[in-house]
Amino acid sequence: MRPIIGITCSTTESGYSVVASYINAIEMAGGIPIPLPSVKREECILEFVNLIDGLLLSGGVDVDPYFFGEEPKPLMGKIDVERDYMELFIIPKALEIDLPILGICRGIQVLNVAAGGTLYQDISMHTESILKHRQDAPGSYATHFIHVQPKSKLMEILGKPLIRTNSFHHQAVKEVASGFIVSAIAEDKIIEGIESTKHSFVIGVQFHPESMFQNNPPIINLFDSFVKAAKTYKQL
Repeated sequence: MRPIIGITCSTTESGYSVVASYINAIEMAGGIPIPLPSVKREECILEFVNLIDGLLLSGGVDVDPYFFGEEPKPLMGKIDVERDYMELFIIPKALEIDLPILGICRGIQVLNVAAGGTLYQDISMHTESILKHRQDAPGSYATHFIHVQPKSKLMEILGKPLIRTNSFHHQAVKEVASGFIVSAIAEDKIIEGIESTKHSFVIGVQFHPESMFQNNPPIINLFDSFVKAAKTYKQL
């Protein structure tokens, strides 16, 4: 039976939304994608954890700096308070039971915060010599290189020490949470991947693989590995 993959949603004026490419990527990899809206009742969120076999933290707007102990800076962008509260509640619960997690763009950021790490509210606070991390090219097109770290799970999955990725972000991981390691960095030292050293499959990537998976074997393997981990979890 296919594993159920819960995908966190963005809050809109009319409700909640998930970009179709996340759903397509999970379906292609053999999972059953279901959107997880930002419900407020904790008992409902706990039922999500019991229902799903894997958690995909999708992209979206900025994480409120309140949650990593900072006041807002001028370059901070739009926030989604309902989503912050929902994800920052569900992630620790998922980590407690070793539920497979894949965080994408905002997803790597909120994963790091939920585990005790911090963020750059804007990557200009990291260094002045930064690459362009918010591309104008189509999402399916890769615009800069990332260095995948040896002996990391991400290296096992992607199979290459250097790959080109797309890029659509202005926040980034700053201090990596305890129990996590950096698994990929860009040429300008912006962190592009983190992973847990204590869990079977908890990986965050700063790029958007859901926009690049078609005809891209390394990226396809990222979703295949995630869904495979969720299938193993389902069978426990």
